[in-house]
Amino acid sequence: MSGPAEICVRNSLHWYEAIFRTHGLSGSATDGLWVSDGEVPPYYSNAMTLVPSPVEPQMARLAGLRSTLDRTWAVKDSFATLDLAPLGFKTLFDAEWIWRDPSPPPRTDTDDLAWRQVTTASVLDEWERAWRDNGSPTDRPVFIAELLSDPTIGLFGAYRGESLVGGCAANVSSEAVGFSNYFAADRDVDRLAAGALGVVSRFGFGLPVVGYEAGDALERAKRFGFRPVGPLRVSLFDPS
Repeated sequence: MSGPAEICVRNSLHWYEAIFRTHGLSGSATDGLWVSDGEVPPYYSNAMTLVPSPVEPQMARLAGLRSTLDRTWAVKDSFATLDLAPLGFKTLFDAEWIWRDPSPPPRTDTDDLAWRQVTTASVLDEWERAWRDNGSPTDRPVFIAELLSDPTIGLFGAYRGESLVGGCAANVSSEAVGFSNYFAADRDVDRLAAGALGVVSRFGFGLPVVGYEAGDALERAKRFGFRPVGPLRVSLFDPS
């Protein structure tokens, strides 16, 4: 299938696999479900649905995984079609896949703001600290320096002078460029978001820009030309 939601899902899987490789992890896809049974990085799921149906084999595989994992773990239900409550899961959040048709990217650099791609381990450390401090707290590293050598991945920081005030990530799969991990460290959120969209669009030149958002971030994405193309749900199992 190649509808917008399916393209979003495949792009998300591409990002997952890139992140997981740098952590020495891998996954496998069977019956429309991608699974990695290792201890995954913060904010990532052990399982992701790749097709909306049939749900029965997906549920059977998740039930098997549920019997073997004795820690907290999550499922990214990419089409919000699974009833995971009988397996003991609770909804962590609901969101919408978003899609922006290829179009001229917004302006990025201004007189007081410059966007730069992260290219060194030391700058990556600074970028991840800012990402954590502005909405993604964790005491474990997520972005490993090996990620910088992947030509399909781009991490970008916005600088006002020498101060890092925002950032985002991009990943180019065969059908789209993913826009994720956006953060803003000052109040100029919309202008930083426009710049982030610009650098991601240029990184995936000629491709649609995809991702997922919810709440106020979803409304902001709509103002920048994105449209919702389907629901997703992340559910969490906590044995405690």
